[in-house]
Amino acid sequence: MNNVMGIALGGMRAAQQGVQVAAHNVADLATPDAQRLQLQRGATEQGGVETAVTTTDPDPAAPLGDLLAAKAEVVAFAANATVIRRQDQMLGSLLDREV
Repeated sequence: MNNVMGIALGGMRAAQQGVQVAAHNVADLATPDAQRLQLQRGATEQGGVETAVTTTDPDPAAPLGDLLAAKAEVVAFAANATVIRRQDQMLGSLLDREV
């Protein structure tokens, strides 16, 4: 059962990092020669996600994409928080039955 919590927590960390990357890109729009960042995700052996931040080429359509990505990351964070909450409720129900 801890594996579910770990996977959801990893998803929350990745979503938080995705929001930070999008915020960085939007904040640097007016900065000449600013480096645009991109979040790379990959699966781990135990389940879950690992992330790496890399630089990428400038993209004129990027601001809209960054804002949409930030919103998607907020939704992903909330979904993973719901998984943790449900896992906690399920564990509580199991403990209530044992008592």
